[in-house]
Amino acid sequence: MKTSVHLSHSNGYRELGMYDESILELESINQDDVWTYEVIKAKYLTYWDAKQFEMAEAMTKTMRIYHNNRTEGWLLRAECINESKGAKEAAEMLIEDEDNFKEQADVLFAIGRYLALADDLNKAKDYIRRAIKLNGKYRSEFLEDDAFDPVWESF
Repeated sequence: MKTSVHLSHSNGYRELGMYDESILELESINQDDVWTYEVIKAKYLTYWDAKQFEMAEAMTKTMRIYHNNRTEGWLLRAECINESKGAKEAAEMLIEDEDNFKEQADVLFAIGRYLALADDLNKAKDYIRRAIKLNGKYRSEFLEDDAFDPVWESF
């Protein structure tokens, strides 16, 4: 069976809340395609929806190994860490690898958001400013996201 069919079946199972069946469908994908981004992300989504955040985080590590050029794996890992360990740890994980992302507005914005959630407002301001400077679209996201209310109040 084609990988696209397995992915479609897995997605259907996931949407129905049949997480074990979704993973089993993904596990039946042939060895040549098992490390493709689409398959790894499908596993991540299934574990995330099942609230198995440690397994979801494992999938994000796999994304980072096999698809290191995509920042989404880093951002999804941070979200898993935020869910399981908290915003401070999520920010710290991204900051550890900041050299890889100093020109990536989405990552800088995420760091700022996690720092705001962790009440480290001065650092949050710095990351938000840098993200907005790189990409103006984050100005409206900053204004709309409740996570930044404490940052607003500190100005």
